[in-house]
Amino acid sequence: MDSNDLMLFNDEVLPRGDIEDDLQPRISEVDTDDDDDNTLPHVPSGVVKRRAQNAMFQSWFSKRAETITKEEERAEIKVVEDERLSTRSLVLQKESNVIISDPREYQVELFEKAKQQNIIAVLDTGSGKTLIAVLLLKHIIDQEHENRARGLPRRVSFFLVNCVTLVFQQFSVLECNLDQKIERFCGEMGCDLWSQEIWEKHLSENMVIVCTAEVLHQCLMHSFIKMDQINLLIFDEAHHAKKNHPYARIIKDFYVDALAHGRPKIFGMTASPVDAKVDVVKAAKELETLLHCQVATTSDLSLLRKAVSHPEEVIIAYNPAAIDMETQLYRLMKAQFGDLEILSKFFRHSKEASSELGAWCADQVWHSTLANEEEVRKLERKMERDFVAIEPPLPAAILDAQISRLRMAGKIVEAHDFGSVAANNDSLSSKAQSLSHYLNSIFEKTPETKCIVFVQKRYTARLLGELVSRIGSAQIRLGILIGTRSGDVGDLNVSFRQQIMTLMRFRKGELNCLVCSPLFSGIRDVANSDKFATSIAEEGLDIPDCNLVIR
Repeated sequence: MDSNDLMLFNDEVLPRGDIEDDLQPRISEVDTDDDDDNTLPHVPSGVVKRRAQNAMFQSWFSKRAETITKEEERAEIKVVEDERLSTRSLVLQKESNVIISDPREYQVELFEKAKQQNIIAVLDTGSGKTLIAVLLLKHIIDQEHENRARGLPRRVSFFLVNCVTLVFQQFSVLECNLDQKIERFCGEMGCDLWSQEIWEKHLSENMVIVCTAEVLHQCLMHSFIKMDQINLLIFDEAHHAKKNHPYARIIKDFYVDALAHGRPKIFGMTASPVDAKVDVVKAAKELETLLHCQVATTSDLSLLRKAVSHPEEVIIAYNPAAIDMETQLYRLMKAQFGDLEILSKFFRHSKEASSELGAWCADQVWHSTLANEEEVRKLERKMERDFVAIEPPLPAAILDAQISRLRMAGKIVEAHDFGSVAANNDSLSSKAQSLSHYLNSIFEKTPETKCIVFVQKRYTARLLGELVSRIGSAQIRLGILIGTRSGDVGDLNVSFRQQIMTLMRFRKGELNCLVCSPLFSGIRDVANSDKFATSIAEEGLDIPDCNLVIR
């Protein structure tokens, strides 16, 4: 076969003959009849053939997308199998025994309500809301089998979650406890490239699909699935259903417009129907209206209190934070490089850290950003991208001068003496000193402690990690969870695999203290600290044996 016998599709060389054989019927269908000059204007044969080739390519590419996804997924599994197994193991060790055992009275009560009407089950974290979902799924699946036996159209249940991490976690729960074919999907699997044919295949093969809400929203938008093909919608962490969140869009754009008899049942789950400082009653009513549900909880709260542990809260006082200070390094950097837009975020972070954590931590912002050659290169690339986007274009000499100044800033930071730090050092804020003293005392007294420290910002997690590594007790084995957000210059790029491996090490006891930012997809169901975990970090992985939470 020579080069004339090949065609290039998406950088893949394919046999020309096979494709053209498939294309020929399409070309024949669109060719006009030479004897009828009045039907359609003449279209050059080359144009017709290119159109047919394009159509064929789109069809081929759509089919190829699933193959590529499967191959990539298999290759990825070889690398990340541990992280998926770790997610499942966390679920199985914590949840499976509960799922398999007899449900508690309040779970049966809410299950019976869910059979009769659409509800949002509001129960504390760790109370077993997922078990209610499993019971409801079994009930709906039994009904589905009966309907199919009567010849009614096939329908499928969707378990919707807010983040990728929960796709794998909840899939593991359902897979373990439902004797039905279940699949899980998220955007990272290339679902947006799949055709209707591929989706129809998945829908016909499975009784339950676990996916991020955005995946279903896209399917509905492209009419790959219609609302009357769904028999149950489960919304995990249902309080997210507001504004333009995919949960809300699914209801507003598709559920409301569906005929009443074709609408699926809805079941929502949340520890709190409100996730902001607003009027609780008003927010709950709005959530009920949006999801076409009624908020429901157990009628006997004493049963819930027996099943769910509650934290013992301790308040540690520290002196109020001083106003944002400017360290010597900050002033030096501001005087020479304050006009560099690329550094504006770090000026802000440094100033904020000075009052929250102290001068030493404030200067570490610059060390982690500009004393690292790789980080400087990231900043340079960001400057280049921003510069190219400027209209009208500016002389390249301006960009060269800015990059030169950025490198000069890096040299100044590298040469700076950051000094040493101690737990009672004046270069630390009262808050940082109090945290350090408390952690050290706890781990010295009880080395078996497992602790999670929640912070508000990603860079704070990074700084605390550096601080504890310098002045923390030898008993503290620290890890950091800040999520997998990538692309931000001067920020830690941590893969999904690395985050799961950190959780595995915590689970095994190799780490005993995690610093977690809310941009990590979250941690929930932390024993003895449920309210803290839910209010700060929301969705995420279960870590059932943590006994200390600091925020």
